[in-house]
Amino acid sequence: MEVQELLSGYPGVSGVADDLPYGKPEVVMELTPRGRALGFTVDSVGRQIRNALQGNVARRFAAGDEEIAIRVRQVLTDGTGASALRDLGLRAETGEYVPLGEVVTLLDRQGFSAILRTNGKTSVSVTADVDFDVTSNEAIVQKLQAGPLADIAARNGVDYKFSGRAEERKKSFYDLKIGTMIALGCIYLILAWVFASYFSPLAVMAIIPFGIVGAVFGHYLLGFKLTILSLIGLLGLAGILVNDSIILVSRFDERQGEGESLEGAAVGASQDRLRAVLLTSLTTIGGLLPLIFEQSIQARFLLPMAITIVFGLGIATLLVLFLIPALLGVGGDIAGLYRSIYGHSRAPAEPRPTLPAE
Repeated sequence: MEVQELLSGYPGVSGVADDLPYGKPEVVMELTPRGRALGFTVDSVGRQIRNALQGNVARRFAAGDEEIAIRVRQVLTDGTGASALRDLGLRAETGEYVPLGEVVTLLDRQGFSAILRTNGKTSVSVTADVDFDVTSNEAIVQKLQAGPLADIAARNGVDYKFSGRAEERKKSFYDLKIGTMIALGCIYLILAWVFASYFSPLAVMAIIPFGIVGAVFGHYLLGFKLTILSLIGLLGLAGILVNDSIILVSRFDERQGEGESLEGAAVGASQDRLRAVLLTSLTTIGGLLPLIFEQSIQARFLLPMAITIVFGLGIATLLVLFLIPALLGVGGDIAGLYRSIYGHSRAPAEPRPTLPAE
């Protein structure tokens, strides 16, 4: 109840409810000091009350093919309901009978028709609806973790955790992180094998972060938030951007193989592959543009992914024609500097002494 009142106080939160369905009123027993001194326990009191009201099997015998049970039950004659229950006599260990009202304290409480358990522990789920125009799930969770929820849990001796969308999002991000590492690793290994180089794959994959910048800018421009679908779209965007980079790097290697200088091969590769890079990107952007302007609910579910690919590809395409040649030039300069240092760092070998010919 305290958690529901706490959630209801946040703006943008409505429909707060839990999964504890209320049932019939209950009578809760709490052992008194006198009852404990007489040797009673909550279990023994409950067992005697059950035997009195529901009866206890005194004997079983067979009659033909059936078994007959004789059940002894006490009839309450001094009233009905809780008043009769309080006058019920319980047998102590000494053999004397004591009224139930002297052994336990009876409290009336609203009961529940069902109690849910998770891993053997009683669990209660509290849910609410969030108006995303006012606030977000992340903002509500941060406010709850700031202290109020921990105080309620400590005061009532319970544990809590955030489940539902928060738990699913955390698991999805973990799986996505593993998948991204595997995908990038496979891309690097394949490119390193094809180009027979350790640096060329890095130059090809350097355009991927700029696609992320374009995706973030597109979400901000259109007023959307980054979701798990946006991040999944980044994986597809990485593959498309790598294709554009491969076109440039392969042409760069061809020109260098023909004997051109590093600068001439880098500039010439961008000029030769300008049309191919633009066609590769513009056809993909043109195919996804209608989805961005679609207003149906089914299409809006895929909008974050479409925005990621369109804006990420649009911005990265403008950069790939300048960034990749520049990185190739930087790599060539570093390789030349390394060869220069490595060549001068080795001292010339001294001639070996020769023996005079006889």
